[in-house]
Amino acid sequence: MEYDKYIEKTSPVKNETLVQGSKEEQKAIDDFKNFYKVFSYEVIDKNIEKIYSRNAYFRDGYKEVTGIKDIKDYFLKSAKTVHECRFDIHDVAVDKGEYYVRWTMYLRLERKKDELIKAPGMSHLRFDEKGMLVFHQDYWDSSLVFERLPVIGFVLRWIKGRF
Repeated sequence: MEYDKYIEKTSPVKNETLVQGSKEEQKAIDDFKNFYKVFSYEVIDKNIEKIYSRNAYFRDGYKEVTGIKDIKDYFLKSAKTVHECRFDIHDVAVDKGEYYVRWTMYLRLERKKDELIKAPGMSHLRFDEKGMLVFHQDYWDSSLVFERLPVIGFVLRWIKGRF
């Protein structure tokens, strides 16, 4: 697992980062919000290099990837499996170079286009001094998607029903 390595490597205490309250900081936050408004193949392909640094780290409930090429590949593969995906970003908390973004994801899978999945979540972000993302960890209940899969979905629904 690379998480421990990158949480240390990208620490705002050890690296230059955005000045809190600056125009550059607001632009980086706005760029992040705009990128995730509609999570689609076209948006990812066209804009990912504008917000993620070359050596960025990304992790969610499914995968851990490092480097812009692998992040882009993962996002593009993910986008192919969804009919629609968008994020409503509710608020951003900032503390000494650490950014916490609270959001709700609205997702329709290709295999179940008529079923809307609503998933609340949080992102922990770190930007470099140029406003590029160097660290992005998502926290959300990824079982909400797994529950829609044929075999594993049955098992997950059964387990959740037992507790």
